Amino acid sequence: MPMMTQQRVTETEGEFAYYIHRIKEEDIGSIHKRKILGSKSKGARTIKQIKDGDKILFCVSFDIKQRATLSFVGYGTVKDVFDEEKQRSGTSPRKIRIREVRYFKEPILVKNVANDLEFIKRKDKAANYLKSIYKKISAEDFKAVVKGRKATSSYPDHLEKRIYTTEEVLIDSVYGLFDLLKITMKSDMIEIKSFIKYLHKLVNAYGLSKSYEEVEKFYSENAWRFKFEHVKSKDVDKLVTLYDNHGNSISFAYIKLR
Repeated sequence: MPMMTQQRVTETEGEFAYYIHRIKEEDIGSIHKRKILGSKSKGARTIKQIKDGDKILFCVSFDIKQRATLSFVGYGTVKDVFDEEKQRSGTSPRKIRIREVRYFKEPILVKNVANDLEFIKRKDKAANYLKSIYKKISAEDFKAVVKGRKATSSYPDHLEKRIYTTEEVLIDSVYGLFDLLKITMKSDMIEIKSFIKYLHKLVNAYGLSKSYEEVEKFYSENAWRFKFEHVKSKDVDKLVTLYDNHGNSISFAYIKLR
């Protein structure tokens, strides 16, 4: 297991740029495994400014006592950037590959460091300055968050416990829906988009508040885990981009049920 170390920021301030990337709680595991970041907004501008060597802080909104609480959970260094030819409709083709994520031993509440961050002008309204998916910040603000903090490349227990229930429900729902459709459907195949629509209704019935886009993203990034047989189509309107365990993408239209 990697040793816990104290982070020292040694790069010169003008050499690299610094950003905050706001992510959803359920996306942390995917980022840890794939080391790839993106943006749901096709017209996103800030993501296009990010380059090799830049530093990115990860900010997550946790539900604590039924209130959304923003926390910094770690940071990463950009390895390279690339444009993906095939991506989900409406999303930016620009992707960012990071070297690794360094996790803080404990989440850092934004409100606890707001007084040290220059970009947060109104300290009692810190969340208002972190609404965008990517936000450029100064080297000083980056250092104010990471300096002296213990960090590790190992996935921390406090995050593992938080995402376990959500991921478990989603995975069980995929398998359960597949088995149900296998029994009840006359056809040997189902469109992936139809499968995801059913899955979206199912997980929300279980009490998980997820949009169709979020469920599609989960299935796209985790389809390789289920080992279902997927079938291509010449009809581009039916295609859904799926990823393998290395982050490579390929488009399919159907799931084989039998």
